[in-house]
Amino acid sequence: MPLLLVAAALLCPVVIAAAQTVELTVRNERADALYQRGETATFIIEMKTAGEPATGVPVDVELSTNAFRQSERRRVVLEDGQARVPVTQEESCVLWVRVTYQPDDGDPVRALTGAAFHPEGIEPSLPCPDDFRAFWDARKARMDALPMNPVLTPVPSPVEGYEVFSVTMDGLDGTIVTGYLAKPAGDGPFPGLVRFQWSGVYSLDPNWALNYARLGYLAFNMNPHDIENGLPEQHYKDLVRGRLAAYTHQGRESRETSYMGQMALRCHRAVEFVAAQPEWDGLHMVSTGHSMGGFQALAAAALNPRVTAVAADAPGVCDQTAALVGRAPGWPHLVIVRGNEPDPATLTAARYVDSVNFAAQITVPALIGTAFQDLTCPSSGVFAAYNALQGPKEVAVDPLSGHSGQKPNWSRRSQEFLREHRGR
Repeated sequence: MPLLLVAAALLCPVVIAAAQTVELTVRNERADALYQRGETATFIIEMKTAGEPATGVPVDVELSTNAFRQSERRRVVLEDGQARVPVTQEESCVLWVRVTYQPDDGDPVRALTGAAFHPEGIEPSLPCPDDFRAFWDARKARMDALPMNPVLTPVPSPVEGYEVFSVTMDGLDGTIVTGYLAKPAGDGPFPGLVRFQWSGVYSLDPNWALNYARLGYLAFNMNPHDIENGLPEQHYKDLVRGRLAAYTHQGRESRETSYMGQMALRCHRAVEFVAAQPEWDGLHMVSTGHSMGGFQALAAAALNPRVTAVAADAPGVCDQTAALVGRAPGWPHLVIVRGNEPDPATLTAARYVDSVNFAAQITVPALIGTAFQDLTCPSSGVFAAYNALQGPKEVAVDPLSGHSGQKPNWSRRSQEFLREHRGR
């Protein structure tokens, strides 16, 4: 498994106490935090109080392979500001380490990191359904039979020479697909790109599409919901309390009604929209996104053969059935579990929108990002999706980064990836 890792800039503190008197970090002795099964990983805990190394101070250490749903707990004592915790794993897994210091008064101070043991051996918790492709082919056929009827409305561009348009087009069952299209300066033709969005209910910013147009792409930034952009903020707050409340779980009892399935189908239409533009070069089409946008990027690449490369950071909806094999499922936890028993209906439906099963359909070059401080989209599920990919692939790992924020490895490699796959 090709791995892209940059050791520089990974040794920064990850937690500082609110009172600014305690500084606690935990890191792996290997900058890449990657091991084979049976190797010993050593985690290095460092702590200062009032700028001085802590000595004789106990801290609690949790070790978990399922994002702390269950943990092994140890107590270690810091000497000269440091303690070392060796750990060995015999199975392919991601191991998370969380360190907690509890002062005599005040809130606890925590630090988090992880390591992967033979991550190329992490398999999806269930195989892809036999009729996965047939199910989605039938849904795409319904969408493709519906004219897009796109309406493009020019909006002001802050960069001279670039055109930006607000876009609304028809979706299934009276819904709409919306976003912003940005065209590079010049006559083209241009490579195509669809940028997909993280979770939440909000208006898109035209600059998000424009940023990719400045890289030379004919870029469409799709709103994940069938909502208009550019309205007052209160409108989106009302949607969160109204028809889009807990939207990820809406219809999750059936593959036919799943909201996440409807979102995936909009991704297919978004690619078709870009392909229909006369400025598209007809050869290059990238899908990209972070978190829920990573899920959409994988869905677009799986559903639409026009996609020629995919870049997905911390993709959501990974390995929703992971609890069946003792792992943590990724956001948004579509399977209802009562006690230790998964609900059959939500378990079955989730498999048809699971990123691991979309990944299994993808043969084009793919770049996947994951971070070991990310408990929203745990790396175990991301690796399961990565391992299901069928084409050329690489993973950018940031051991000391979380779900969002600075990710030096992903940031560098994703920019290179986008330049490599625009065909110029």
